[in-house]
Amino acid sequence: RLAGAVELIGQGRLDVRVSENSGGELHTLECGVNSMAVSLQMAQERMQERIDEATERLSYQASHDALTGLVNRREFERRLERALAAARDNRQVYALCYLDLDQFKIVNDTCCHVAGDELLRQLTVLLQGKVRDTDTLARLGGDEFGVLLDNCPLQQAEIVADLLRQTVKDFHFVWKEKAFVIGVSIGLVPINQDTGSLD
Repeated sequence: RLAGAVELIGQGRLDVRVSENSGGELHTLECGVNSMAVSLQMAQERMQERIDEATERLSYQASHDALTGLVNRREFERRLERALAAARDNRQVYALCYLDLDQFKIVNDTCCHVAGDELLRQLTVLLQGKVRDTDTLARLGGDEFGVLLDNCPLQQAEIVADLLRQTVKDFHFVWKEKAFVIGVSIGLVPINQDTGSLD
């Protein structure tokens, strides 16, 4: 009985237990086998938790921008492809905004990249407050952002785009007593059943 249990545990069946009703040295062995199985099972569960956490972290890092925490270009394009399919198949309506910051290079050149990074982080918080939870705000690279507006006809998208433009215009970035006014250029296109490819 003990040998069979040890063999099963060796095969990975860590839920196996033996009854502890013998006497003397056999009882000691029974308790030892059960204790070993419990320890191995707990260690395996802890290891699986760490693997799951690491997998989740890697998945997040693969789809998000490290600086701002926003969705990155790759994930944004994946979501955009889904929106194109939903628009084509289910007649859903979306809008795509492409944002390119103006004067960002001046901040980088004048104050260094650390200042530019801080500007992007602060601006990200402001922009996130202007879009809905169902929308996707992404950093596409450098000083370029994308916004995918869910269930949003063109007229409403124009209002959102103007709100984003005004938000950036009203933002004054200060770095070591130097103040900068940043602008943004925004391109806007509707996504509907007639929209072409991602390209």
